[in-house]
Amino acid sequence: MEPCAIIDPRLPEKTVKNLNKAGFLTVTVPLSDLVETPLSGHPDIQMFLHEKNLFVHPDIDKSFLQKIENYVNIIQCPSRLQKSYPADIPYNIACTGTIALHRKESTDKCILDFFLQNEIKIVNTRQGYSKCSTLIVDDSSIITSDESIHKAAEDAGIDSLLIIKGYIDLPGYNYGFIGGASGRFLDTIYLTGSIDSHPDRKMIQNFIESKGMNLNILSDQKIFDAGSIFFIS
Repeated sequence: MEPCAIIDPRLPEKTVKNLNKAGFLTVTVPLSDLVETPLSGHPDIQMFLHEKNLFVHPDIDKSFLQKIENYVNIIQCPSRLQKSYPADIPYNIACTGTIALHRKESTDKCILDFFLQNEIKIVNTRQGYSKCSTLIVDDSSIITSDESIHKAAEDAGIDSLLIIKGYIDLPGYNYGFIGGASGRFLDTIYLTGSIDSHPDRKMIQNFIESKGMNLNILSDQKIFDAGSIFFIS
């Protein structure tokens, strides 16, 4: 069974084709009217993935779950999404594997219980859009433009590269974030588009490569926030 990439249905055709060429079956997240339109198809708003466990909001489209049920253990959680912050962030958690970064008071209770049972340390951050804001490079390193996440990560022993805010598109907002513009599968970091216009492009590339990871740019258009790409196999 080929690995699967969970994506926003508005991902450009060229990016989708390059994911397919890389060997992934692409599955789109149904648009939700529970959150603001620019975020309505973002995987990292509607779900949280940890290894083979996928935590989803209770109102998610059942036909979508049927498409991925053979890939992951699906856990339906109690937290309902709403348009206003922080009611849209219960699932937007950045997790390196053993350390989770999030606004703890807004984290879904089912996920908090899972962290407790599996000895995953949750580090509180002021930034609730933690997954959007954080590119997980490997189990001990991240890239972010958010100062509060950067400091919380470093305090938790994570190697964090702090980059300049902006230079990532997100229609409907002033700018997007690097976590939402990326995904990781095995030893490769996938970016939705080119970072040539980002002032920290060399730092980003060098940091990823210094961790023994490869970089795959999925489009020659400017990098954009698509609510992360979730890879499952």
